[in-house]
Amino acid sequence: MQVKTFRGRSSFEALQQVKQVLGDDAVILGTQNVSEGEKTWCEVTAATDHAAPEKPATGDDPQTGSAPGWNEWHREWDLIKSHMMALIKPQLDMSMLAPRQRQALELLEREGVAEGVSLALYDTLRGDRESSILGALGRIVRPHAWNWKNWRQKLHVLAGPSGCGKSTTLLRMALACHTKRPDSRICIVNLDASGGKARQYLKYFAELSGMAYKDIRNAREMLDLVKDGQKFDRIFVDMPAMSGKTTLNRYLQLIGLGECDDMAVHLVLSPHYAPAQLELFTRKYASSKCASVIWTKLDEACNFGAVVNTAHATGLPVAALSIGSGLRGTLVPADTGMLWRLIFKRQLPESPLEEKRGNYAQ
Repeated sequence: MQVKTFRGRSSFEALQQVKQVLGDDAVILGTQNVSEGEKTWCEVTAATDHAAPEKPATGDDPQTGSAPGWNEWHREWDLIKSHMMALIKPQLDMSMLAPRQRQALELLEREGVAEGVSLALYDTLRGDRESSILGALGRIVRPHAWNWKNWRQKLHVLAGPSGCGKSTTLLRMALACHTKRPDSRICIVNLDASGGKARQYLKYFAELSGMAYKDIRNAREMLDLVKDGQKFDRIFVDMPAMSGKTTLNRYLQLIGLGECDDMAVHLVLSPHYAPAQLELFTRKYASSKCASVIWTKLDEACNFGAVVNTAHATGLPVAALSIGSGLRGTLVPADTGMLWRLIFKRQLPESPLEEKRGNYAQ
């Protein structure tokens, strides 16, 4: 691993140096403002798994930092899979399915469910005309509702790509817990060393709601927080988007959470991402620490086959569904009926009054 410290007149200037020297997959380990007399500057410490050149080597993808030939291999494999499905699909004997089973499979395909998932459902249903597709689908798409009782881990890390709504989702989760347990000690943690709007957003609402707020700049500070964890009942961690080849496991190691057991990572995604993007995200965030998927911005999506595809690819349950832009009443703990209405009827989850639902009071 290569670790370097960069100096600039501002955090933006220092981060530009990081990107230029270490590449897009560099992980920010720490940042601080330094003063010496009348001079002030920003120091950023960053790390990368390899000695990255200033420019991508020939054949590398400048967006992902992939090794030469990696993206070409994926394109070839995708082409092979499409040819295999083109050969297999006409051979399927749809007469082995009941009409209602065929109709359900056709509807799922129109919703964007991948052919591989449809084939897996077909294999489960064929020969059993009385079997409901919901039973087969329920073994793929599973809810594990977000509430205090179901999720007892002290640390809850929200991970995902940029623009998926991690910061807003984190506040919704924390505020819901705080509303149902006003005496609970909740801490909101920001890991984005570059600051920006997300930091101000989290800090403002944390202080407004009487919750603790912390900026964590390096692994040592994170380890200190975990060590003093008895001060808090729940700690919500907002993780920045990972660039380049950095994986979730590698990032957790670098930030000091690699060996933390009392922790759940929630992968925040939106169904409006393209299938290729979601496939990239599921590979990038694959980890035994990842415990659930939270779907956001459902009101911006046209179909919801991505919910099924991601569940099939990751094996992760759905913890919650999120709609709208507000903070209260817009994060709904997932349940089976809600998922089926979303996938088959495109019916968005309602925004129930939390006092009536009691999902967080256990």
